[in-house]
Amino acid sequence: MFSRRSLQVIFDFDGTITTKDTIEPLVQSAISHHHPSLSPSEFGQTPQAEAWRNCKSQYLADLSAHYEKEKNELSDGAAVTGPRGLEREQRSLDALRDVEWASVERVGESGIFKDISRESFREMGRAAAAADPESGNDRVVVAREGFLEFVTLIRQNGAQWGVVSVNWSWRWVRGVLDVVLRDAGGGNSMAVKANDADGSTGMINGYPLHKFNRKRTHLLTAADKLLAQKITLSIDLDNIGISSPEPLTIYIGDSPTDLSPLLHADIGIITNSPSSTPGALGVLIDKCGYSALPVSEYKELYRKGEDERVAILLSVNNFKEIIDSGMLQDEGWDPTAAKEAWKKAESEG
Repeated sequence: MFSRRSLQVIFDFDGTITTKDTIEPLVQSAISHHHPSLSPSEFGQTPQAEAWRNCKSQYLADLSAHYEKEKNELSDGAAVTGPRGLEREQRSLDALRDVEWASVERVGESGIFKDISRESFREMGRAAAAADPESGNDRVVVAREGFLEFVTLIRQNGAQWGVVSVNWSWRWVRGVLDVVLRDAGGGNSMAVKANDADGSTGMINGYPLHKFNRKRTHLLTAADKLLAQKITLSIDLDNIGISSPEPLTIYIGDSPTDLSPLLHADIGIITNSPSSTPGALGVLIDKCGYSALPVSEYKELYRKGEDERVAILLSVNNFKEIIDSGMLQDEGWDPTAAKEAWKKAESEG
């Protein structure tokens, strides 16, 4: 595959590159930054910690109210599967924008990120990634197994890659990557598109997605990430050149906000979480009548399995599994053609 087509890989960050969501470590790092003389056990008594507890409580209340309203608005309980099911799930996810917007506004107004310099956000990311995972420190960030090796492999083969995230600070993300990818170019070796916590105001700004437009877009939902993915891929396509074969696109993510980008790519790969929770990607895919296969079975992607469900995504526990599968070196496999055949069959069915 490497010799036939160029490769474009987009990663989610939280829970994909890292083993868990890093918003909590980001906030705890900010609290520590505000109170360097306090011990970790004293952070919980600070004004910022109290504000953060209130932000989380209100967010969960808003989320619960949203889902309750959505449940009541459904005309009937009939399950909708197939392409219509996927479309409905994506609309449902996009409808969370108001909840997510209220959350970032609330966090911004709380002052948690106020007076933190741009470089400090990156330094906090570096410190979080360099910390001992066994320390019990709630500011620690751990990378998923095999990530450095996977990035090294795709870079050696000329792949273009980047990160698209709903994280609140792209500088924090780059700081983490500085440490995680220290042997592969660090945090400056790829495009990172995420939100932009601004220490001068404390507010969480969007990211300037468009190359020639200073307008900022908040990355909050699956639709926002899909837009960021498309823009990233189109810019990379400009760099590849018109005469080259169309690149193979891969998206790797772990949460419902990754659903649209996963479905848009030639190959969508879910990174499994330690435990399956309601609303997880696997649950959504199953609800729509499809399945996700272990990456070792990649040749069955977009085919109907024994359970009569078409596998539309692959799944992994770590990046080493992608490398070991041999998928990227398989020159006889064409996932783009397989996906087109599946979509044609769905439309005719």
